Amino acid sequence: MPNRYCRDELIKIGLSMAQLPNLEIHDAPDGVVQQDAFAIQWLQDILDFWYHVCPFSVTVIKQAINCTANSDTIILPSDFILDVRNGLLVQTTPGDINSYRRKRRVPLQKFINRQLYYQGATNVNCPEFYCIVGNDGVTETQYQTMKVAPTPTINTLCYLWYYKLPAKLEANQRPQLPYDYMATEYIRIRAHEWQGLYDPGTAQKFCDKLVSWAKASGLMNEPEDDEIPFDEQVYQRHRGSQSNTYNWMGDR
Repeated sequence: MPNRYCRDELIKIGLSMAQLPNLEIHDAPDGVVQQDAFAIQWLQDILDFWYHVCPFSVTVIKQAINCTANSDTIILPSDFILDVRNGLLVQTTPGDINSYRRKRRVPLQKFINRQLYYQGATNVNCPEFYCIVGNDGVTETQYQTMKVAPTPTINTLCYLWYYKLPAKLEANQRPQLPYDYMATEYIRIRAHEWQGLYDPGTAQKFCDKLVSWAKASGLMNEPEDDEIPFDEQVYQRHRGSQSNTYNWMGDR
């Protein structure tokens, strides 16, 4: 998703649209965006809002994480927002790079049941289920954590696909947004709020409209499945049966 303008170009366009000389003198005198410009934070605000509320495919990355032996907790990366559903890939055979398998993310209520079911399990190479819950408890970081079940009894290598928090924009860096107008219009509205020409909250209403547009366009669901699969933990075969998960539906 290429964007045409970089951070400073977007700011100058937004300030030009706002037509507020006193703000331009503060933020970009002689066409040079200052490090203490209000619009730098405004642009970062709309970018952070969009990534949090409307996660989309361009923000997805894969990162290696470690599942430590005899621990059911994994500290997630500092830029983690949300995992891609069932996006945890676990090496099921130690040392075999071709043995990675997807593991299932389950709601907290089901996860607690899975933990109870597997408690006391021994010789566990890798977890089967995970749940995103809580943080690391460290005031300075407060990174989110992942719980896994059953608890592996050996160190396990994993990869996690997730939506990432955007880094702070540099002067010549292009933000990754669906289109540049979102950024320039948001800056213009925030500028008019700052001047007292618009009521407080006008920019937030603009953001709410962007969310409605994203839902209507299907952009928010782009990286996810376009169908709802059967839950194989509900429609599962009987113990000892050779039938597969979907035999309950009968012959096709």
